[in-house]
Amino acid sequence: MTSRARRILIQVGIFALAGVLLYLALRGAELDKVAEALREAEYGWLVPLFVVTILSHLLRAWRWQVLLEALPPRSPGAGPPRVSLKTAFYSLMVGYMVNYALPRMGEVVRTADVAAQEKLSFSGVLGTVVVERILDVLMLALGLVVSLLLLFDQRGALQEHLIDPVLQNIGQIPALLWGGLLLGIGAVVVFIYWKAFRPEDARLRRFWNKRLRSIWMSFKDGLATVLRSPRRFTLVFSTPAIWFCYLLMAYVPLLLFDLAGPYNLSLLDTLSIMILGAVGVAMPLPGGAGSFHYITIQTLVFLFGVNESLAVTYAFFVHGAQLVFFVIVGSLCLLLQGSSLSTLYSQVKAAQQEPPPDTARPDDTDTPSSTAETRHDQTPHQP
Repeated sequence: MTSRARRILIQVGIFALAGVLLYLALRGAELDKVAEALREAEYGWLVPLFVVTILSHLLRAWRWQVLLEALPPRSPGAGPPRVSLKTAFYSLMVGYMVNYALPRMGEVVRTADVAAQEKLSFSGVLGTVVVERILDVLMLALGLVVSLLLLFDQRGALQEHLIDPVLQNIGQIPALLWGGLLLGIGAVVVFIYWKAFRPEDARLRRFWNKRLRSIWMSFKDGLATVLRSPRRFTLVFSTPAIWFCYLLMAYVPLLLFDLAGPYNLSLLDTLSIMILGAVGVAMPLPGGAGSFHYITIQTLVFLFGVNESLAVTYAFFVHGAQLVFFVIVGSLCLLLQGSSLSTLYSQVKAAQQEPPPDTARPDDTDTPSSTAETRHDQTPHQP
C-alpha cells in the first residue's frame, strides 16, 4: 500500500469515527425541540461571544509572537527575529481552519507559513508550537484536576457515563497488541540511536552531524524559547488569560439558550463542561467532531441534569459556531496575507526538504572522535 493510500485510508477512518460519535450524540434527542431551542435563542449574545472569541485568539497569537521573537538570530550578528502580531494571528487562524479538515495538520501549516514569511527555520518555529501545546496541556491538566474535585460528589455518574465507556473501548484492544506496539516503538528508537552513534559507523555518524543534528538543534532552539524569552511574564499572564476567555466562550452560549438560570449553572460548573469538552477536542478528529459533542452532551445531561435536546442544541451550536468562525476568519486571513491553499501546500512540501542551517554553532560541531573518523575516511588507503 502506498503512503498516499494509507493517508486516505486514515482520513476515511477518522471521519467514520466522527460520524459514529455524532450518531451516538444525537441518538435519543428530539430534533423538533432542538429546532425550537434554536428559534427561541437570545442571539444578542452572539456579539459578546464574537468579541471574546477574537480576544482569545489575539492573546494566543500574542503569546506565540513572544516565543517566535525569542528564537536565535537568523544569522551571526543579526538581531532577534521580529514577527508582527498580525503575521502570527493570520497564520494561527489559517492553521485552525485547516485543522477542521485535516486534524493536527493545522500546526504544520501555520509553522510552515510563518517560517516562509519570516525566513525562519521550520524546525525552530515548530519548537515554539510545541511549547504552546505544552503550556495548554498543563492548563488542561490543571483544569481537569479542579473539575474532578468540583465533581467529586458526582463521581458515580462521572464514572458510569464518561470514564467506563472509554475504558471499555480501550479494553477491547488486546493487551498483546498494545504491548507489541510499545515494544516496536522502543526497538525503533534504540535502533536509530545505536546506528547514529556507533563510532565504527562513520557514514551514519556523518549523516547525523551534517543533517539531523542541525535540525534537532533548531527544534531545541524553539523549545528553549520559553526559557530564553525576556518577556516570560507575558507567557505567564497570557496562558491563563487565554483559558479564561475559553471559559467565557463556553458560558455565553448557556446564556444564549437560557440554560444558566433554570439549571443553576455557574462559571465553576461551566469550567467542568469546558474542560471535559476540551478533552474531546484533543482527540485526533476533525475539530473534535463527534467526540466533543458526545462528551459535552453526556456531561450536561448526566452531571448537571440538562434536558437532552437542550444539551444537544448547546453542543452542536458551540462546535458549529467555532467551525463557521474559523472557516470565515481563516479564509479572510489567507486572503489578506495574499496566500492560497496551494501556496500553503507548497510551503509544507518545502519545509519537509528544509536544508540545515548555514550558521555553525559551537555545540553543532563534530566531536573529536567523529572528526578523526572523517579524516581517516578521506585519507587514501596506504599499503
